[in-house]
Amino acid sequence: MSFENIIYEKRKEVVRISLNRPEKLNAMNDVMLEEFNAALDQAEADTDVTAIIIKGTGRAFCSGYDVSGEGTAETDFDFRTQSDVNTLFRKQRRRQESIFKLARYSKSTIAQVHGNCVEMGCSLVMACDISFADENAQFCEPSVRMGLTTDMPLWYHLIGVRNAKEMLLTGKTIDGREAERIGIITKAVPADMLEQEADEMALTVSLTPFDGLTNNREGFQMGADARGVAEGWRSSSDRRVFGILQRPGSRAGEFDFLETRDKKGLKAALEEMNAPYRRYGY
Repeated sequence: MSFENIIYEKRKEVVRISLNRPEKLNAMNDVMLEEFNAALDQAEADTDVTAIIIKGTGRAFCSGYDVSGEGTAETDFDFRTQSDVNTLFRKQRRRQESIFKLARYSKSTIAQVHGNCVEMGCSLVMACDISFADENAQFCEPSVRMGLTTDMPLWYHLIGVRNAKEMLLTGKTIDGREAERIGIITKAVPADMLEQEADEMALTVSLTPFDGLTNNREGFQMGADARGVAEGWRSSSDRRVFGILQRPGSRAGEFDFLETRDKKGLKAALEEMNAPYRRYGY
């Protein structure tokens, strides 16, 4: 199968799925999301494949879901439109199901992260079994700065309530070393060692008998679900939609990302959104 926004490479038992919109810092749009799911399906159906490495081309791993309004259903999340509630829930479910699918994937998944890892980029990383990042990679979940909430329930599960609150209530950016310390990733490494670390891990897990991997993975999922993660997938998705519905009634004087984007452009809107936080080191 040929892809427009994904590079699919198979080398023996390992498949490398590269997000490939480098001019957009690999921001996820609808086409890329559909192709990403198709690539996962293709690798899963290939009985020779034992591990998948997910990475990005160009200067970033993934700068989040594309909020430019171009070629993405994110325009349907525009708080100013009159989309019916059913449509909002349906589109949100489709988006989150892709992450859920990766989190429950039947084969070993490894994230190889460099540059920006924002919003959905973080979700992809946390959904993988194992993740490596450049020490200087940048991680953040900025949805709260737009008046929204994350739709990824693994934040609290992986990094604990205290760290999750700081990340999610402020939109704080951290580097790869800090991401390792608090548990977003498995290991931070120098940039020139990143690909080697991911490759070696993929080959290492490929040595493990598939039944052992499968049984252990099921055990991990059962443990997570027993702690409430199973319900968290649905509740976090619902909160995202509720936040979207709530935005038309936001308080006067609050920063309006979409209005600023439409008037000044995406880059200016992001700069204006983030500037006030920098005075406090966030």
